[in-house]
Amino acid sequence: MTDIMFERTGGFMGRKVSLKLDLDDLPHDQAKNLKHLLEGADFFSLPENLITRPVPDEFTYIITVEDDDHRKTIRVSDTTAPDALRPLIAELSQRARAR
Repeated sequence: MTDIMFERTGGFMGRKVSLKLDLDDLPHDQAKNLKHLLEGADFFSLPENLITRPVPDEFTYIITVEDDDHRKTIRVSDTTAPDALRPLIAELSQRARAR
């Protein structure tokens, strides 16, 4: 079991988008891709809060991942997100906007 909760707030319009995914409910290839993005970001090794100071009109992301062994929540923004995390943020943002 792997669950991903995603929330994006802020931006110029201040619109909030959110998403909750259970990877067991997704088609195998989509679940595999998301697991690959989590591993590529080394998600469970990231600090919990990478936001040092708020920047006007910037997006803030809260991502929580829970699997059989871990539960972790991280907070990042557009300017503080590590490069390795950006593909996961892009994928989750796209999925959240599509809902």
